[in-house]
Amino acid sequence: MSGAFLSIQDVERLLADPSPAARADTAAKVAHAFTGQKLTATERQLAHAIIAALARDAEQMVRQQLAEHLKDSPDLPRDIALRLARDVATVAMPVLQYSPVFSDADLIQMLQAVSPQHQTAIASRARVSAPLADALVTHGAEPAVARLLGNPGAAVNAMMMERALDRFSDSRAVGEALARHPRMPPKIAARLIAQVSDAMREALIARYQIPPSMAADMMMQLRERALLGMLGEGAAPPALADLVADLHRRNQLTVSLVLRAIAGGDLAFFEQALAQICSIPLRNAQLLIHDPGGRGLRAIYQRAALPPDYFAMVAAVVEMSRGYQLGVSAADRAFYVEAVVDRILSEFPELWDKQEQRWLERRRSRAQAAQRMAA
Repeated sequence: MSGAFLSIQDVERLLADPSPAARADTAAKVAHAFTGQKLTATERQLAHAIIAALARDAEQMVRQQLAEHLKDSPDLPRDIALRLARDVATVAMPVLQYSPVFSDADLIQMLQAVSPQHQTAIASRARVSAPLADALVTHGAEPAVARLLGNPGAAVNAMMMERALDRFSDSRAVGEALARHPRMPPKIAARLIAQVSDAMREALIARYQIPPSMAADMMMQLRERALLGMLGEGAAPPALADLVADLHRRNQLTVSLVLRAIAGGDLAFFEQALAQICSIPLRNAQLLIHDPGGRGLRAIYQRAALPPDYFAMVAAVVEMSRGYQLGVSAADRAFYVEAVVDRILSEFPELWDKQEQRWLERRRSRAQAAQRMAA
């Protein structure tokens, strides 16, 4: 054989020592020659036969060596790749993660018949297409779904993220993977924040015997501040509309959240919130809110059942918006937020307790930092 992937010494060793270790060494050598040498047609046919035999070897060590050395070979015969992929996890995982010979259809078909370790290997592939990602989110076990969400090469969309969160709402691994995802929509972030605050509430009640109503109020405030902090740089209108609609469906679009948003200069959130609460189109809500005569704002404010004590503050913030181009840049939004918070703290301090005032001050500081960065 020109490639000499099995020398006479290899043959003699196999005859003298047919142990699993010897066969494993042979598997590694044949696989290396199969992927790294130019073989004649006859040699390749013989190598194929040897590899097929080794893939059926009773010893796991032999099959594992074969899989490890052939895992990324584009020439690995498909029938052998499928056999190795359905083997025990230690044999299958290298092939499932790296082999280029599988189609999406192959991998999707395997998903429901293999272990979570097999699924995790599939979720770790350098490229995971949208159909494969969708199948993993639908049928995969928790470790596989968490790995998929943390894989930068996976085509995961917002609907898949939401389904993953529905399936594994209590999973720390899935939650952390979602939290680190660079394209996580605000709606998903809001659900994660809510779940974290609920878990903290239960911990506070259990450890410190805090009355449940007090703990719930503390966690609601924490959740709302975190949510508005997340939106501080502004969200794209479709994502913001989706977030507000989802909060409304979950009964989390509270009066306190709406008032915190407007006090922090988040006018877009306030507009979307009133449109949802009053069940009117966003454009209608905007026309009422920004009515120069003020009658429209008062009408929609009352229809939304917001507290009368805060109306003057809301009117002041809306009036200030006419001097700013809020949709132009992050710097313009930051200027507006700083001006709004300055006015709230100077003219309406009685509406906010010390904790809320500190939160507003932090929001102002972030706006000032955003202006420095823009400059």
